Amino acid sequence: MNNILAFVQKNLMLLIVMSIGSGLALVYFTGGITFTPLLCLAAALLMIYPSLVPLDFSKVAEVHKHKKIIITSLVVNFVVSPLLAVLIGWLFLSQSPSLWLGLILLSILPGGGMVTTWAYKSNADMPLTVGIVFANLIAAIVLAPFYLTIAMNKLTVLMEQQTAGSCVVSKATGGVLDCLFTGSGSISPIKIAVPILFIIVIPLLLAYFTQDFYLKKFGQDKFNQIKSKFAAFSNLGMLVVLVLLMSIKENKIIFSRPDLIPKAILALVIYYAVSLVLAWQLGKTTGGEKGRALVWGTYLRYITLALGLTISLVYQNAAYSLAIIIVVMAYLIQIPSSFWLANKFNK
Repeated sequence: MNNILAFVQKNLMLLIVMSIGSGLALVYFTGGITFTPLLCLAAALLMIYPSLVPLDFSKVAEVHKHKKIIITSLVVNFVVSPLLAVLIGWLFLSQSPSLWLGLILLSILPGGGMVTTWAYKSNADMPLTVGIVFANLIAAIVLAPFYLTIAMNKLTVLMEQQTAGSCVVSKATGGVLDCLFTGSGSISPIKIAVPILFIIVIPLLLAYFTQDFYLKKFGQDKFNQIKSKFAAFSNLGMLVVLVLLMSIKENKIIFSRPDLIPKAILALVIYYAVSLVLAWQLGKTTGGEKGRALVWGTYLRYITLALGLTISLVYQNAAYSLAIIIVVMAYLIQIPSSFWLANKFNK
């Protein structure tokens, strides 16, 4: 098993591309699979739970020591970042509301294991980094239901204006999909909050108790030796879930609308480029190890969490499956850019 996990870590980018290709190949040659709620459970247990275990929960008490920087990260991640996603979506994705929704979802889910990993590699202030991650994770749990409710209901209106009584999506896909966002009623914060409970809150609690158990039974040194395996297992689980997600039959639309891929890539490249410039300037202003922590905490998105939450949206309406595309493709931009940024810091 250790060899498999090591192989996944070493070849993650290639394996992500292969997983996407394998899932789409299944759709093309077999017609795809029907979405099942079990995917939500698989995402929570295979991807999200193990990605949360390595977080240093003991550092949460130190959050108050860095109020100014943490508040700055919250403003960037929950005011500037969502507004940027809305603007980019309006400019480039207004004809693809589900892709727009995926970009907004990414914009409101910062942090994750990648932040602590890259912060450590670039000699950032680790207590501050952990504080930023936890503060933003808690904010995301509270704010995401309201942000997504507003976004989804606004996009419903947009879609209704576009269709004007005729389903262009159905026509464009030869009947594969009906109009997006129709027939499911108004979205409320409760509809979003319940999936967040199962996708984020419960895995977070399980991760805390898992870490507490290991620390009490084996001690800090032993836990430090094995916690990287949890992150590796999360990546392995993510690859499995990726194949299943890309195999959903609703993804047939990609073959009839190949223009969706370049649109998604363009929107993501612009979003990440602007986010990187902003994060870099903030880090430069703050300076030193604290500045590096702020850069990672405001630039990186918690893609694994976004992917899990997107699955819950697909559970509400399978037509949301296109949101998965833009979330998955974020891996292909965030991982290489993180290598580049870490090298820049280390130079």
